[in-house]
Amino acid sequence: MHLYEIGIELTLSTKMNYRKEISKEEIANLPHGKYTGNIHLINSRQEADSALEELMYSKIIGIDTEAKPAFKRGQSFPVSLVQLASEKKVYLFRTLSTGPLPLLKELLEEESIVKVGIAIHDDLKDLSKSLSHSSRNIIDLNQFAQDHGFVSIGARKLAALVLNIRISKAQQVSNWENPVLSKAQIDYAATDAWLCREVYLRLIGR
Repeated sequence: MHLYEIGIELTLSTKMNYRKEISKEEIANLPHGKYTGNIHLINSRQEADSALEELMYSKIIGIDTEAKPAFKRGQSFPVSLVQLASEKKVYLFRTLSTGPLPLLKELLEEESIVKVGIAIHDDLKDLSKSLSHSSRNIIDLNQFAQDHGFVSIGARKLAALVLNIRISKAQQVSNWENPVLSKAQIDYAATDAWLCREVYLRLIGR
């Protein structure tokens, strides 16, 4: 069930002065931006359970996942990082280290929590290979933006149009199974989850 399917009016803020389309050249001229708040890298089941218990009190969460890139046909790798952004923090769960997380399944299935991502159904499908879940109250920001008149979609374009920043995608195809993630990887991963939540909040006037 989507939030806008249960009677909450979302159209007023989307009629504000957000442009609906932007070019690559225009994005290149914007200032670089990224998430600069608290980032918690989670490597153990104990840390993960504590973080997920805290996240269960959230109303809206930004979500993204990362996996080691595959460069050969037919090759694939499991989700190795799950990013969840709350109001005050972004948690990065290294799922190959934490093991299965039943509380993550509970969070995904909790109908009172809105989960917002970009092409999020692909992320959830990949995640379901290692964690069976029946996710609820999911917002695909790409579809949500299109439903409200946006032509340009995707993380870079929506960040530019709504947040007026240029985000880096340089780490997108880096190795997310590295024993130690670089600062650039951590910043990239946190930013992707944060911007989903932040763009959505701006669009609904929050």
